[in-house]
Amino acid sequence: MLFLSFPITRHLLALISLTSLLFTSCTPSLTPVQLPPEMTFSDLASGQPFDPSTLRGKLILLNLWAAWSPATAKELPELASLDEKYSSQGLILIGVCLDDAPAASLLIFAERHGIRYPLVLPGPKTLDLIEPMETIPYTVLLDSHGKILARFRSPIKPNDVRAAIEKNL
Repeated sequence: MLFLSFPITRHLLALISLTSLLFTSCTPSLTPVQLPPEMTFSDLASGQPFDPSTLRGKLILLNLWAAWSPATAKELPELASLDEKYSSQGLILIGVCLDDAPAASLLIFAERHGIRYPLVLPGPKTLDLIEPMETIPYTVLLDSHGKILARFRSPIKPNDVRAAIEKNL
């Protein structure tokens, strides 16, 4: 009986080793984000500077939103789904709030809509780098150095956003 189980064990170990090698080689190499120095943000909750270089990924999906916009609330579930599906592959989703409401009410709005990604306020020159911003909400796909790869007007078309993400991951 031991004689028969030995080859099976050896094949099982080989299969486990091969599977481990495949998963290791398929894991994306995530590097720190290096956006242009003029593209600055502050954390919505604390008001402190938000340093994107602390994030690691391949793509950044900036969603510029406002709580007063009905279109914002409509597309948030899709954005949460994109974050859940692609974050492990190198997508970083950042919500850039363009609303003047108090931070506490904006954070409550975000929590009610299932937002789990970073929420920030734009720095003084950030919106100039994203122009033309045609609608609110407005979504921009960037590489990890801040180069704009795609723009999405509201309402976003989920298939278009997914295709752009998958093409660039």
